[in-house]
Amino acid sequence: MVGLALIGAAVATAVIAALAVRLRSLVSTVLVVYLSYVANLGLVTLVLSPFHEVTRTGLAVAEALLLATAVAAWLARGRPGPPLVGVRGALGDALSDPVTVLFLVAVAVLLGYEAVLGSTPPNNMDSLTYHLARAAAWTQHGGIYWIANAPEVELNAYQPFAELQNFFLMVATGGGRLYAVPQYLAELAILVSIYGSARRLGYAVRPATCAAALTATFSVLALEASTAQNDLFAASFPAVAACLLLGAAPVEAALAGAAVAFGIGTKLTTVLVTPILAWLAIARSRRTFVLAATGGAVGLLAIGMWGYVLNAVHTGHLLGIGTGGVQDRANPGYPRSVANAFYLVYGLMDISVLSYHVIDWLALLGVALAAGGFVWLARRGRRREAAAEASGLALPFVAPLLVVGGAALVAWAAREWGFPIRGPGGVLGPLDTDLGETYTRIANEDYSAFGPVGIVALLAAAVLAAAAYVRGRADMRHLALATALPVFLILVAAGSVWVPFLIRYFLLPAVLTAPLMALLLRRRAVAAAWLCVAAFAIGFTFAKDQPKPFTSPYGYGHPWNVSAENALAENSDGAWADALRAYRADVPGAACVGVAVFVNEPTYLLFGPDFGHHLVFLDPNGGAPLATARADVLSYVVVSNSLPQAIVQQFTDAGWTTRPLGTKWSLLSVPNPGPGTCLA
Repeated sequence: MVGLALIGAAVATAVIAALAVRLRSLVSTVLVVYLSYVANLGLVTLVLSPFHEVTRTGLAVAEALLLATAVAAWLARGRPGPPLVGVRGALGDALSDPVTVLFLVAVAVLLGYEAVLGSTPPNNMDSLTYHLARAAAWTQHGGIYWIANAPEVELNAYQPFAELQNFFLMVATGGGRLYAVPQYLAELAILVSIYGSARRLGYAVRPATCAAALTATFSVLALEASTAQNDLFAASFPAVAACLLLGAAPVEAALAGAAVAFGIGTKLTTVLVTPILAWLAIARSRRTFVLAATGGAVGLLAIGMWGYVLNAVHTGHLLGIGTGGVQDRANPGYPRSVANAFYLVYGLMDISVLSYHVIDWLALLGVALAAGGFVWLARRGRRREAAAEASGLALPFVAPLLVVGGAALVAWAAREWGFPIRGPGGVLGPLDTDLGETYTRIANEDYSAFGPVGIVALLAAAVLAAAAYVRGRADMRHLALATALPVFLILVAAGSVWVPFLIRYFLLPAVLTAPLMALLLRRRAVAAAWLCVAAFAIGFTFAKDQPKPFTSPYGYGHPWNVSAENALAENSDGAWADALRAYRADVPGAACVGVAVFVNEPTYLLFGPDFGHHLVFLDPNGGAPLATARADVLSYVVVSNSLPQAIVQQFTDAGWTTRPLGTKWSLLSVPNPGPGTCLA
């Protein structure tokens, strides 16, 4: 109950503060509620951290003060209510169209299923190794801090704004049950932003609604919504900023700048879409750009810059030493940048889990529908629009085949240029039975892109918008959003070293281009075709979702019935499940546990249910682990079997006993161990 009250107070503060802004648009008001909520959680945890007061009591006092301030501002502004002008008409337009209603129903089902998945035990390895692990470490410390002897540089050096959300929720609820809430709320903000941007670009309610709904079926977006990663959270801020920059009120521009700052405080790659957002601001007016820049400066000062400050203080480098942001970064140059561009484009060709047999049948069905539609329209004297509508009907059905062909073309061109992707010397390993079998047929949030429908819809919409601009039928705003994907591709290819994880970063430009998909969805029959194929593809994707399949191939049942141990077996080798099972059996509750592990190991699991175990990270070098364990009066130490066995030998020579935790870890303990005192 205390946790719900704290979260409820944060939500109430956000709602009242957004109403006090007195915007005329309900969409903008909803987006300001989102910005106010995430800013609240981030700011409160940052301010209380130096005093180690990120506790339930500290949060209660802070939320009471913020709520009182929001209420006072709302009263001073004349107690404004939600702006509902035009809402009834827009809702009527959407609900009067059966195709739009089906889109909304499909999204509701999708969001409902994602919420169920988000309530299951976390098993995404990035989440377990650092996203959730760092938030849990802050929770036991009472504030954000530089974690000594952290086995992952990401525990300290990556930007913290997304994890600050989970930090607040963990303290409020006393555990990590709500780990997926930040990403899930970010998805909702993205969908609202896409609808709002499409409307402000001049598209009608129905295609704008369908464009937002179609975005919800993108593979990586749907798969990440039930994880504790931060790609959706980061992408929500450019999406919100774009919608606000397309608005009319000056305060929206300032809030858009703050949103950009929040994104930079979440993930460094957000910087790569700021040129597009700056273009949108300048296209509106010079004053808009100044207001946005001012809002950005305030947002950076309040929230966005503090992760970089911690890095500079502790490592002398704004990005930290040894982080992916440093390791995967490179200066532009030939041939590496050109090779990267090939690899990135190939990685975006995502057919999810569709087989080639299914892809062929979908293409045949699309051709048949196009032929039938053309004949039907031609006979009714609508020859001018027959070809366009027939092509529109066919495109979503042919999209998976186009993705396969596009991947083959990219792979061929890359090999001819000297940058093989598949086969001997290829960056993605040997060619399997067909093109891209390993990386283009996987449903996993770490490797998926936008699915076979999403990537085609985005590219088609961008091309149509650019063509409309050339013909004088669209303005500079459309062109700016149409260029988001190619600009981002160029910047990433020029400034990075290839790793497969770069693909999911393309959510950032994708959510900027997504409002243009309304161009594809203006005709009812065409929109219905996109809905059919998108729903079919995302249904298959979730059924075969590698971390959380609808039906476990290991016999564990459905994801909502799977234990934490079995969930690990779904998404990694079963040894991590064995390690967790043994650890929970051998270490009592409320124990202080020393941790000396290797990189990429799921230390979040060691905190125990409801964080009953207090962790002390040990330096695995030299004699420091034993010395630290003795200094902290620890009774238990978990050591990775990937580290030199000399570490274990130090403890056993000192009289500690050892027993295996599966094949991954070893548990060391003093004779007749107690819980330990955790003096550090």
